[in-house]
Amino acid sequence: MSLHASARASRHSRRPARGVVAVAATTALSATLLTTTAGATTQDATMGSTASISIWAVNQPGPVNDYMLALAKSFDSAHPGDKVSVDFIANTPFKQKILVAMSAKKPPALFFSWGGGILQGYIKAGDVASLGPTTAAWASSFLPSSLGAVTYDNQLWAAPIQGTQPVFFYYNKSVFKKYSLSFPTTWPQLLSVVSTFQKDGVSSPIILGNLSGWEGLTYLEYLTDRTGGPSVFDAIQSGNHDAWNNPAVIHALTDIQTLVKAGAFETGYDALDYGPETDAMVRTGVGAMTLMGDWQISELQGEDPSFVTNDLGQAPFPTVPGGKGNAADLEGNTSDYLAVANDITPAQKAVAEQFLETEFETRSFAKTEIAAAQVPVIKGTANLLTGSLSKFLVQIYNWVGTAPNFQYSWDQALGATRATPMLTNLSKVFELSETPQQFVAALDSSSSGV
Repeated sequence: MSLHASARASRHSRRPARGVVAVAATTALSATLLTTTAGATTQDATMGSTASISIWAVNQPGPVNDYMLALAKSFDSAHPGDKVSVDFIANTPFKQKILVAMSAKKPPALFFSWGGGILQGYIKAGDVASLGPTTAAWASSFLPSSLGAVTYDNQLWAAPIQGTQPVFFYYNKSVFKKYSLSFPTTWPQLLSVVSTFQKDGVSSPIILGNLSGWEGLTYLEYLTDRTGGPSVFDAIQSGNHDAWNNPAVIHALTDIQTLVKAGAFETGYDALDYGPETDAMVRTGVGAMTLMGDWQISELQGEDPSFVTNDLGQAPFPTVPGGKGNAADLEGNTSDYLAVANDITPAQKAVAEQFLETEFETRSFAKTEIAAAQVPVIKGTANLLTGSLSKFLVQIYNWVGTAPNFQYSWDQALGATRATPMLTNLSKVFELSETPQQFVAALDSSSSGV
């Protein structure tokens, strides 16, 4: 794999930024990285070249951050003259800071990415170094579903550095047990459960904090996939003419409004953001369930460990009868990633490559991720998923490993320019102030010329 030195022709994070960043990859990637670069070879290091490099990462103190800092310190000791500094930056400021740095051609050597549309923009501008073709040997060390968000033009552009973040239903088992209900496996069953809860006094069957818009988007993502399969969004992402005007999208939006009209969500859900308040509603039985990324486990674990141990349930999104989508398809964030910048010196690239090599203690890193309640996307680490949360983590690992399709979050996949009108109009659908047909017309109009 070459890291080409020559130029090549948001959403908010879905979670309160958890402990982020170390490099999870394999020695196979390391060996490939340390071959050659266009204009820089490993001789830069072996002939005495030294350099200082920066890593920019989204910040949240925790086990993974500590691991990164320890690796940087260890690397500096082992490579006199080289210096690796890690800058942890808050989620929202990070997005602006990396954009400015890329535009000024003064990027950090290694930078955090969520993949998807924003990363593709940097790739098209020649700001990112390729990590090789999709058939690169190092890629086989990861669960295949984790690499789609960083695949472009049959090349891989970043390596996974986080646990996987699929979206599932999380529910209060005691509430379901009280009313002798099992978690629904089909959409009609879900509507029936909502109706039963409403009749029996659970006024908010499903908790939804939809202030930011991405929370409600998870329903559109899953319902579109379950109804029409992955090809529906593939066409949307490709910017195909009239792609939003697909029967599966109309059906999904109609199903969302059916759920709203059934009184599924708590009063004021569009004015409430996801966070401790929505968590508490599920924990205390005010609501019975919520659709959320798997970071929900660690959030609840921090708030009420006994609830997680005794009452928390986890379930896939229900199927849609007659739908074309596979019941095992997933939606969410496949992982978070680390990419190599193009606009750095040959010596900095050599040091960056060497630093990546020091971080490929795969099982060691996997243990660090697991300590942060994350599920690694590294193959062969399922046996490390032990402890009090293992009943959730093993299930997630297996579901991710066998998912026929793991669709990256639409707002990230599309990038901010296209995601903003999508989220704005979807909020109107949830508020019943816009019809599915009006949503489709607005989105196809905003996507024209993509």
